[in-house]
Amino acid sequence: MVPAGLKRLLVSIFCERWLELPSGPRVFVLLAADYGNIGDLAITAAQRNFIARAAPSHHIVPVPISATREVIRSLRRQVVPGDLVTIIGGGNMGSLYPDIEELRQLAIRTFPNNRIVCFPQSLDWTQSPESDTALARITATYSKHPDIHVFARESVSRDKLRALFADHANVHIGYVPDVVLNASAAELGFDGRPEPSGILLCMRDDRERSLAPEQLAQLRKTLEDTAQGITVTDTHAGGARLDEAHCAHLLADKLAQFAGARLVVTDRLHGMILSLVAGTPCLVLPNSNHKIRQTWQDWLCDVPQLRFVEPEQFPELPAVVDALLAAPRRDPGLPPLDLTQYDSLQLRGTHELEILREGRKVPGFFSPETYWYAFQRGPRNLFRKLRPERSNVS
Repeated sequence: MVPAGLKRLLVSIFCERWLELPSGPRVFVLLAADYGNIGDLAITAAQRNFIARAAPSHHIVPVPISATREVIRSLRRQVVPGDLVTIIGGGNMGSLYPDIEELRQLAIRTFPNNRIVCFPQSLDWTQSPESDTALARITATYSKHPDIHVFARESVSRDKLRALFADHANVHIGYVPDVVLNASAAELGFDGRPEPSGILLCMRDDRERSLAPEQLAQLRKTLEDTAQGITVTDTHAGGARLDEAHCAHLLADKLAQFAGARLVVTDRLHGMILSLVAGTPCLVLPNSNHKIRQTWQDWLCDVPQLRFVEPEQFPELPAVVDALLAAPRRDPGLPPLDLTQYDSLQLRGTHELEILREGRKVPGFFSPETYWYAFQRGPRNLFRKLRPERSNVS
């Protein structure tokens, strides 16, 4: 068997290829999903839409995650300091998905002269030596980059990231919702209004599942007692190295399925989020980590179309299900969250922010508050290289 490290080296050498880049100002979207995880496809589409609104005159260059090692040297030879490197958001930072985290760190090491923005992420860790090692590598790699901005999408990850980088002022930790929550259904490729019917059951069957078999059986009986038809689905469609058209088709089809149900029942984070995007009420259940529970608590606990139910609350399931079936649907033509939810990074007036408003250069590091203001103001401010006057930053 070929050792994993040697295999990665061989891929980078023998599968290397040139990726021709457009001329002019560019924003890169690294680790873009090209596989059949619908949640990750939604994140990729929403991130691209977000950047397109913020920087309409810039070329968006998505780099599929499967091609990262093949094209990374090509990108390194062509990027210029004014290019912005963004890394895909999601829930793959930390020790749970080490292959993806390794690619993220590869990207951070490869572009030391470019601003790097990690879109909203959840950080995974456990109380284990393996997890401690993974967190130590994250801290060591990220902290060596002079201009990196890491956004957490829920408060547990935010607090952990702040603790990890407390001694590294160059790593700027921000806090905004999951990027899909700023997109409408039409922006993700679906603008239909089907007549809803039945219940859609979308449950995990992987390492993040937490409900016991007897709890699943209790849930299933409660749903069957409603006399609504039950359809079982998942947000994992399978496949790898999919082209953009196929990815868009998978996402639009899943949104249509969610929009066609009266109720979605899920323990998947993007099962919950895509239900909101589609306008369908949703019964939300916990998974094995904090990301779905904390996202609901931080951003969505006041949404009337959502109810989060812990296992100890299962005796209340029949009443909760009946209430959700009777709940009004949300307008899928609007994003689930008011876009002002993304303003939390610019609430405090800082010296840098005032200078930026006046259109002058900032003689210090680019803070998360200033970054977010610039992102909303558009490309002229976003892509201005605001940096310390230091010889090691080009």
